[in-house]
Parts: sequence; C-alpha cells; structure tokens
Amino acid sequence: MKKLVIWIILLQTGSCFAQTGSLFLKADTIFSFKDSRDGKTYSAFEINGVSWMGENLRHKTKNSWCYDENGACSEFGRLYSWEEALDACPKGWHLPKRQEWDTLINWLGGDGKAGFPLAYSDSLGFSIKFGYPPNVNGRYSESNVQASFWAAEEQNASTAWVYYLIKQKLPFVYTNYFSKNYGMMCRCVKDSPAVQDDVQKNPNQGK
Repeated sequence: MKKLVIWIILLQTGSCFAQTGSLFLKADTIFSFKDSRDGKTYSAFEINGVSWMGENLRHKTKNSWCYDENGACSEFGRLYSWEEALDACPKGWHLPKRQEWDTLINWLGGDGKAGFPLAYSDSLGFSIKFGYPPNVNGRYSESNVQASFWAAEEQNASTAWVYYLIKQKLPFVYTNYFSKNYGMMCRCVKDSPAVQDDVQKNPNQGK
C-alpha cells in the first residue's frame, strides 16, 4: 500500500519513478536514542558513518515555540530561532553544518533528486512532516507546505543558512539564507569521535 501511495505522489508531481531511484537507498542503520535532558526518544539513522536524527527536535528551550500548543509540538517538533538552534541539540549532537547537509543531499542524488528520499523513504528514515512556511512566532499561513531546517552557519549578522523542501516542488531541495528570528525546524547530527574527544579535553568549549 505504501508503494502505491508513493507512485501516486510521483505521478501527481509530474516526476517519473525512474528518475528517483535514490528513493530506495537504505540507511546503514536505523536506531533510536533518548535525550537525557527531558526523556524524549527520537528515531535516528546512520549513513556513510554519519548519524542524523530522523525526527524534528522537540526539546523546549527558552525562546522556542510550536505551531500551537495542542499537540503540534509532538507532530512537527518545536520551532527555533537560529540562535536557539545552535545550542538546542542533545549532548553529543550538534546542529548540522552546510557541509554535512550537502554531503547527505549529494549522496541522495543532488539537490534536484534528494527531496523524495528525504520526504518519503522509509528505508532512509529521515521522515519529513510538512508544515507552514518559515515565519516569525505566531504568524502562520497555509499548512502542509514546507519543511525548513537550520544549518549552523550564518550568512551575515542578521541571516543564517536554511535547507528546505516545498511539497509541491519535490524532488528539489533548496538552500538560502533567512532572518535568524524566523522559526525553523531542527535536525541534529551526532558528533564524530574526534569532536567528542575535543569536547572532553575542553569541557568549557562552546559555553
């Protein structure tokens, strides 16, 4: 039944299944982990030695928010300004850099093909939930439209880089810079052993 739904989606968006072979690319491992700060459990996957969260971050920070307070946090995760997002990931995880986003997208066929496996592939485990376009807290327009994720780099003092998918424009994955005050979804990437060793040697780093 899931394969039939995928076929319908591909036809509705005017794309041919033959152009999206990466839809069935598999993660090396799909696993789960618990955030020790609040006890929330997340699915995650490892691909080419890099582990990504398979769900949007739901950890409550001082200035994060949800589409509403009636279950949207569980469904969509919380929305974070860029400054909040930089320190929102669990211990041992971090907000992905542009290089990490680009590596994942390129492995899935590039920004012209990666949208389908990111959004719809059960075997990859990224699991996108489309919500509202990015906005300042409380200002929402049409839903079920877009999924937008912060990257760790800023573009200038007031903007930072974002990777986003627009449901009606799949399989494309876009990147651009937006105001740091906008509310975006967050995924986290597990620190490499080298990063973890450096943090142990320098426990005050990043504080």
